[in-house]
Order: sequence, then structure tokens, then C-alpha cells
Amino acid sequence: MIESYLIEKMFNNAPFLDEMATDQGKIHSHWERIARYYEQIGSEKMRQFQEEVSRQLRENGVTYNVYGDPDGMNRPWILDPVPMVFNSEEWERIEKGLIQRTQLLNLILKDLYGDQKLIKEGLLPFELIYNHKGFLRQAHDIQLEGEQQLIQYSSDLARGPNGMMWVLHDRTDAPSGAGYTFENRAAMTRVFPELIRENHVRKITSYYQTFKNTLSSLTNNKENPRVVLLSPGPTNETFFEHAYISSFMGFTLAFGEDLTVSGGYVWLKTIKGLEKVDVIIRRVDDVFCDPLEFKNDSHLGVVGLMEAVRQKKVLVINPLGCRVLENPGLMAFLPKISKVFLGEDLILPSVATWWCGQEKELKYVFDHIETLVIRNIYRGTNHKSVFGGDLTEEQLQNLKKQIQRNPYMFVGQEMVDFSTSPSWINNKLEARNAVFRSYVVADSENNTYNVMPGGLSRSSPEKGAFLVSNQTGGISKDTWVLGKPKDVISKIPKIVKSQPLVRTVLPSRTGERLFWLGRYLERSAYAVRLMRMTLLSYNEADEDIHIHETPVLSTLLKTLTLMTGTLPGFTEKAILKNPESELLDLVHDVEKPGSLAFSIQSFLTNAFAVRDRLSLDTWRILDSISEELIKMRQSENSLLKAYHNLDNMVVKLMAFYGLNIDNMTRETTWHLLNIGRFIESAVNNCTILRGMLSKSFDTESNKELMEDTLRCNESLVTYRYRYRSNLEMQGVLSLLILHEDNPRSLIFQLLEIDSHLKALPNKDEHEQFGIERKKLLEAITKIRLCDVTEISTLDLESNEYSQLIILLDKTIELLHETSDLIYQKYFSHTGSAYSMIQTSIIPEI
Repeated sequence: MIESYLIEKMFNNAPFLDEMATDQGKIHSHWERIARYYEQIGSEKMRQFQEEVSRQLRENGVTYNVYGDPDGMNRPWILDPVPMVFNSEEWERIEKGLIQRTQLLNLILKDLYGDQKLIKEGLLPFELIYNHKGFLRQAHDIQLEGEQQLIQYSSDLARGPNGMMWVLHDRTDAPSGAGYTFENRAAMTRVFPELIRENHVRKITSYYQTFKNTLSSLTNNKENPRVVLLSPGPTNETFFEHAYISSFMGFTLAFGEDLTVSGGYVWLKTIKGLEKVDVIIRRVDDVFCDPLEFKNDSHLGVVGLMEAVRQKKVLVINPLGCRVLENPGLMAFLPKISKVFLGEDLILPSVATWWCGQEKELKYVFDHIETLVIRNIYRGTNHKSVFGGDLTEEQLQNLKKQIQRNPYMFVGQEMVDFSTSPSWINNKLEARNAVFRSYVVADSENNTYNVMPGGLSRSSPEKGAFLVSNQTGGISKDTWVLGKPKDVISKIPKIVKSQPLVRTVLPSRTGERLFWLGRYLERSAYAVRLMRMTLLSYNEADEDIHIHETPVLSTLLKTLTLMTGTLPGFTEKAILKNPESELLDLVHDVEKPGSLAFSIQSFLTNAFAVRDRLSLDTWRILDSISEELIKMRQSENSLLKAYHNLDNMVVKLMAFYGLNIDNMTRETTWHLLNIGRFIESAVNNCTILRGMLSKSFDTESNKELMEDTLRCNESLVTYRYRYRSNLEMQGVLSLLILHEDNPRSLIFQLLEIDSHLKALPNKDEHEQFGIERKKLLEAITKIRLCDVTEISTLDLESNEYSQLIILLDKTIELLHETSDLIYQKYFSHTGSAYSMIQTSIIPEI
């Protein structure tokens, strides 16, 4: 395995430096133990380890979203089992270079929003800064306490042809990837524990502890700070990381809709009311953070946030306006600024950059455009990098005209032939170009910066590809910094003085998602059970329904339409006579509101939005449900295969329910999820009774329908055990409506809703019973006062159980009203600040 890699390196004239081997086919000393280990275990074992790494990440729910790809939502995170490796001597230089660069950018940030000496003294052209959308004039003269303004920093580095590490990009606005780095390390530690231990790979947890210490020292509310992580939402490419970090570090995950500004302060909307926010760690681009002062069509930020920052009533990390430091044109001026500010040369050089706003540099770019990468000074979805060598002559001329119109908006950068690293591809080691992303955080206690001893490396999936990113299919790699045991101990930061334990609050939006998670869980489970019985009946009908209606099957089909709300559905005679197409749509069509696929997808979407509230084991169940949904949608148009898919699905849905009974603490999250569950369960119970048992047919059909109704409510065995007699209408209704000890009865479900409502925070202390509980009490009372003999008596004139229909319709009405009142009380207690603002697209971060 290693030998073939070295042979290819020696005899195939590989054009790039390699991280593991020299051009003469010798392995670098710091790679020797790792290479020897790979050679000992062999290809087959390596393949098994790769599968184990993938399984670890999949079971942990590590995902990544790809914009514009219909299959890109919640895509599994891909990790190469071969790491990127740095020895301790080289890392020492990289670490010093990163600290130096962060300090330099921090000084530039202070100057640009302060005295602006760099512009006044001609060290930076004002056109380069003022034309960059990341330079926010509203942030002028707004500074954090202390010297450090830049709290988090990331940079993408690659090894150039001279063997030195070069900086390709600076990331200062909302740097991402640290959460994925931690998950990569966790997976590699589980699969390669001996290899990590023998090589004394340095731990990366010091980064997170330093970050927490710095936050504690910066906020004015040091005793009990409220920290939220502001995320663009579940469709963002790195939403997994947002949920992961908030859960890992004990922060509250919030979206823009969860926050509001009042009285100059930022408040978190919770089901208890408004809670003041002290620190916002943002993963939203700065121009999207306040639609009042920046991008007015943004739906991702908080109206009035900038004013709260201006009044120093909330701390935002990184500060608004940091994105100006990502301007690639700055790289051309950093060496000189470093001499002025630090009196030092840059330890880590930037990739060679020519800003087109200068005449000499513009001429150089035009003369060498075919060998350069052309970039806009503002990174965004509408400004992609262009490789001059990939363009036709006509395209090159058009690009030059575009640059000439606004030369100060463009830079030309050298196309770096960066090094390759061994990657496990197609069951063998292959050389792939790799980029390393570093992470730096302010250490306010020591007034310096802490560099994570590792980071997120990415390699290209194809040979010779230099555009390496997750959006373009890049493969992640764990990054190992080798050292000695003393290095691990000495780098662990001191933990700040212990603070009082603070329980996290529940944002209203999270509460609403949990409520609907419970509702879609029950909706999906009822739909699966009813669909299974319908398909079973259909398969046994010998196609009689094509010729004439059969009471049992036609009732099942109509009840299916009634429960899913997919009108007109089987209420139309033509569809009822030929139901195959509609049945398949109800199983497979995720775009059809009310279909089984739609309900399960909605269940998964709500679960994904509250993933920070769910356990690891729960995510494993959700992953299996997601896989089953894919199988269900991709299966051939066969009702028989659909039936088998439904068998698997109902088991997994019940596994999710059972796991959360065991794992979730009986707090507000638990109560809201179960209120949603039992409201949906009660509504579906009423709907099935209404659809299946409201009419009378012949004796045999009535018996079958009663049996199916009990089976759909998982109560057939209970009925037989309790009554030990033939099925009777009165007994069925008594069991499914009135028996308080039957968890599938209507009265049991209503009482459970009331029990969970009682446990929620009561906003009005003067009211013993909230209006939602009063509405529910009306439904409970009607059920308890009903006469089972009366509701099971057939109206001979209409051939319907008219009193049963009245009771069920009224109960459904009261349940819908209760649900609306719960929403008004807990999920929409403050008006939306966005009523006058248009929706925006979610930016790429």
C-alpha cells in the first residue's frame, strides 16, 4: 500500500510536493510511524476502518448542506481516515505565524473603525476599503473592551512549491468548521486510538476552553451571562455545527426570529417570556444581522441589533464589520503594514496578490491573466473565483472589460501549486491536493491568542483540483499535530473561576418546533398504520373495487383521505374505483401535503431544527428513519414493496418515541413534545372513529371495520383480553373513547394533554386555569358525560351513528381551538419585527 504510493510519487513525475514523501520516495520522519501502521494493517483492514469512521459520523448525525442540490440537505459528512500531519517543529512556526497574523488583523480592525491612520497615511487605499461591502460605516468608533477586537479567526493555508505554508484566505466574519473539527477528532480517536496515542497527537479541546474563558471575561454580566449562538437556520450549510457547538458549550441556539430588541437591550423570546441576552456568537454574516441598518431584505438577523451594540447593551462576537478583513486585496498590503505595526516580516506569507485598483498591478494582471485566479474583493454567492486559464479568448476579453469598469473591485492572485497529502480513495492511498484551515481564539486573560493545535483539512476528490471546499465536494481530514506528552499538558488553559449553574431557557421557536415534532410523529405513525391496513385490504380484494365498491376497502380509503386531508382523494368515485395511483402518491410523494412521505419529512425537518435538544441515540434513530424514507421514496411503483417499507417505518417511529420516554428529562421540552403528540393522537383517534364507524353496513363488514379501527389504535389485543367476546359497537367505543386506563382512548389522551399543559410555565399567576386548559376541560367534560349507549345507537333513518358523529366533530373542533390557544400563549407572545421586511436568501458562510 505504502510502496505503491511511493512508486507513483517517484516514477510518475508527480508535479507537487507531498506531505508524506519526498521526490526520491523517502517518507518524512514524522510520517514513519503512521506509514508503518498502514502497511501493517493492509488494505482490507483500512477499508473496514474507513467504514467505521463513516458509521461513527453517520450515527452522530454529522451532516452538511449543499446549496442548490436537491439531495444536498443533511448530506452525510465525509472524513478521510488518513489525517493531515504536522511535526512539532513545523507547527511551532505555523502557530507563531497565525498568532502574528491575528494580532496584525486585530490592529487593522481597530484602526479602520477608529483613527484610520492606515488610510490617512496611504498604507491602505481608501477605494479598497470603502468599496468593500464588509466595511460597515455604522460600526465606526464601536469597540469591545480591551485591546482585542478580533475574537475568532480562521485562515486557509496550503504548502507552496517552496515547502512553506502560505495563507490562501482569511476568515474573520463568522468562521466555520471548528465543530466539524471536533467531530472528526472524536471519530478518529474511536477508530485509531493506538495510533493517536503512540504519535502523541495534541488535543484540540484547549481552543474551546479558552473561548469560554474569554467570553466570561468580556461580558459585563460575569455572574450569570446569557449567551446565544445566532444561526441562519436549518438550511444553512453548516447548521449541524451550530447545533453541535451550542449544545457542546452550553449556549442557547437561536435564529433571528427568536430575538427582539426592546429598551436598547436584546431579548430572547422564550415560552416564559423575554430573557435578556448578554452575548451573541453569530454565525450570520454581518450585513444580514440587522435589516434596519444593513441589508433591509434580510430575515436572518435582529431589527435594532446595531443600536443595542452601539449602546454597549449586548456583546456580538465577532464584532459587526469584521468581514472587511476578508478582503483579499488586503493581502497585497499586509507585509508593509506588518513592518509598521509590528516591526516584523510576516512569518506566514500570503499568496501573491495584485489589487487591480493600482495602474501597475492592473497591467500585470491583464498581462498574466491566463495564469492567475481573478477574485472579487467581496466574497459572496454572486462573486465566484475565476481561473483565467479555464476561459476562452472571448471570455477573457469580457472579464477584462468587467475589471476595467470597476478595477478596485478585483484582485489577481497567483495560482498556487499546493502540496498533496495521502488520501484513502478507491481502496488505496492516492495523492490529493489539500488545504488546511486553522482556528485562533483570543485569550483575554493573557492578552494574546490561542491557536487550536490541529484544525480542519480538506482534500480534493479529483487529482490536480485546486478548488477545495465542502460545497465543491471536498473531503475533510483530521489534522494531527505531533508532539510529546508534555506538550499536551502544558497547553491546557486555566479554567476560570467557577460560575453558578445556569439552566438554559427554551426559545419560543424551539418550543414550537418540539410541539410540531410531536404532532408529526403521531401523524406519521397513524398514517403508516392506516395505510398498512388499507394496502392489506386492497391486496386481498381481488380487484373487486374496480368493478363495484366493497364497504370495508372503500371505507378505509375514504378514511385515509379524511385523515391525511388530501382532498378530493378517494371521495371521488373515479379515484375510488382505481386507487393505485393515489395510494402510491400518498406513500411516495414528499411534495404532496398530507401524504405519508410529506408527514415523515416534516417530522425529520422539525427534529433537525431542534437537534441541539435531542440525544445522540435519538439521532441514530432519526438517521435510520431518514434512510427508510429514502428507500420508501426510491422503491419501484409497487404497492407490495410499499407495504414492506411501512412495516419497517412504523417500528422505527415507535423506537424514536420509546427512546425519548427513557432519555428526555421531564422538563418543558418533554411537555411540549408530548402536548403535540397527544393533541395529534386525539384528533387522529376521532378522525378514524368518524371515518370508520359512523355508518353501518352488513354484519361481516361492520365486524371487519371495528377490528381495523381497534388495530389502527393498537387496541385489538386489549379488547379481546378485556371483553373476551365478539366485537360489539358499544364495547369498541367504550374502549377507544371512555376508558381512562387505555393509553389509546380519547379520554386518556385528553387528560395527558391537560397534565402536560399544567406543567408548563404559567404566565398569568392570577389564573389557576389558562384559557387553553378551559377549552380542553370542555372537551374532557363532554367525553365524560357522554352516554356510551346513546353514541352506539344507530339512527335507522340515516343509517349513521349520529350522536357519535356530533361528539367526535365537537371534540375535534375543541382540540383545534386548544392548539391555537397554545400557539398564541407560548409561541407568538411577541409581534414579528419583520412584518414590513421581505425575505432574503440565506448567504453562504
